[in-house]
Amino acid sequence: MDGYDSETYGETMAEVYDEWYGTDGGIALTEIGSPSEVADRVAILAGPEGTVLELGVGTGRLALPLADRGLSVTGLDASPAMLGCLRAKPGADRLTLVTGDMSDPAIAGTGFDVVLVGFNTFFNLTTKAAQEACLEGVAKILAPEGRFVLEAFVPDPDTHDGVSVRDVSIERVMLDVVTTDRAAQTITGQRIVMTTAGNRFFPYLLRYATPDQLDAMATSAGLQRVDRTEDWNGTPFSNDSAVHVSTWRRADAG
Repeated sequence: MDGYDSETYGETMAEVYDEWYGTDGGIALTEIGSPSEVADRVAILAGPEGTVLELGVGTGRLALPLADRGLSVTGLDASPAMLGCLRAKPGADRLTLVTGDMSDPAIAGTGFDVVLVGFNTFFNLTTKAAQEACLEGVAKILAPEGRFVLEAFVPDPDTHDGVSVRDVSIERVMLDVVTTDRAAQTITGQRIVMTTAGNRFFPYLLRYATPDQLDAMATSAGLQRVDRTEDWNGTPFSNDSAVHVSTWRRADAG
C-alpha cells in the first residue's frame, strides 16, 4: 500500500480505536482477549511489582489495567496520535510512554520481566525483516527469567479476498474490504465507514505468520517457546484454534 508506514495505522485509527475495540473488541476481525484477562495473566508472569513493556501500546487498552495490578508499565508506540489519546486518560501518568517503532524495542529500555504484544499488533510489522528485528530486540531486553507474550490470530488458508459487513445501524454502515497476498503473507484492507455525513476510509496492512513461523523466527532470535494456549485463560491450543497466546523466554536463561 503506497505511503503506508509504521505510523499510519495509529494515526488513522486513534480517534475511533476505543469506540471500535474498547474492552470487548466487538468489531475486531478476530477474537480478542479482554483487558482483565490479559492483565491477570501478565501479572502472574511478571510477579509482584514486575516490569512490563507493551509493544504497540496504542490508547492504553491493556497498559492501564496492567498498571492497576501494581506493575511498572512502559508503552511503546509509533503513533503520536495514539499516545496522545492515552496521555489524556486518567491514570496515564503511571505509565512510561515512548514514541518509536516496535521493530527496535530497545529504545524503550531493558531488563523487562514481561514484553507483551496483544491483539495481532505484532502483524502490524509489515515485513518479515521487521518482525525478525523485533524478536531479536526482545531477546536482548528481557530480564534473564523474563517472558515474551504474543497474542495473534492463526492464519486461515481458506480465507478469500472480499467484502465483509462489520456493523449496520440506522446511521452507519461499516465494511471491511480485504485483499490477501499469500506469497508475501500480507493482508491489505480498508475499513469503510459510510454515514449520511460522508464516507471515511481506515487503511490497514498486516504481515501475518503462522505459529510455526513465529516459533522459527523466535528461535533464530534467541528465544525458546515455553507455552501456547488458545486464549488468556489457558484453554489448550489445538489444530482447530483460530487464535493463540504464545509465550517465550530467553534461550540462554537455562
